[in-house]
Amino acid sequence: MNRYEFEAIKAELARNILNSDDEALIEHLRHCYAESQGQGAPCRYTLNEVKARLRSTEADAIAGRGLTTEEVIALTERWL
Repeated sequence: MNRYEFEAIKAELARNILNSDDEALIEHLRHCYAESQGQGAPCRYTLNEVKARLRSTEADAIAGRGLTTEEVIALTERWL
């Protein structure tokens, strides 16, 4: 891709962003850009995703599903 094509793609992308009314898309693009610039937050979950994961974890705990301490230690030792 030459410099003119690159600049044309940037201009087209800017126009598309400016003409978009999709708030979720703009927020996603903002996060992607920040991450590509090394400014991204280490967390990759939205608040709703975190709440859903917590509900699922709570349900697993209540149902007795999970790992023992020994299983966790063995698992983490294999990772390292």
